[in-house]
Amino acid sequence: MSGLPLRGDLMAELVRRLEQLDQLLTQLEDAKQQAADASEHLMHTRRWQEETVRTIQEERARMRQRQHALDELAERARAAVEAMRATYRTLPREVIELDIEVQVLERSGFLSRRVRRPRI
Repeated sequence: MSGLPLRGDLMAELVRRLEQLDQLLTQLEDAKQQAADASEHLMHTRRWQEETVRTIQEERARMRQRQHALDELAERARAAVEAMRATYRTLPREVIELDIEVQVLERSGFLSRRVRRPRI
């Protein structure tokens, strides 16, 4: 008879340990699912980051093109004003205003720092 309580204790211990093992397995499955979710989130974040970098690079390229076009336009305006200044005694008001506007753009930092030809 002394063997029966011992056997019951062992069975109760086995049941308790199986319940603990089941809880650990459940926690492991939860952790595995969380890791999979985190991995998927990281992949989405990485794709978004790559798209953002690509968009920024494309926008920078467009800004460089616009800056180049603005610089070229300003250079042509300067050349036209200088040519008129060399040809005419007095300049029309519109030409003087154009010269002032180009100077304002330059001093405001909207034009690239280029070596300007000296005025004659």
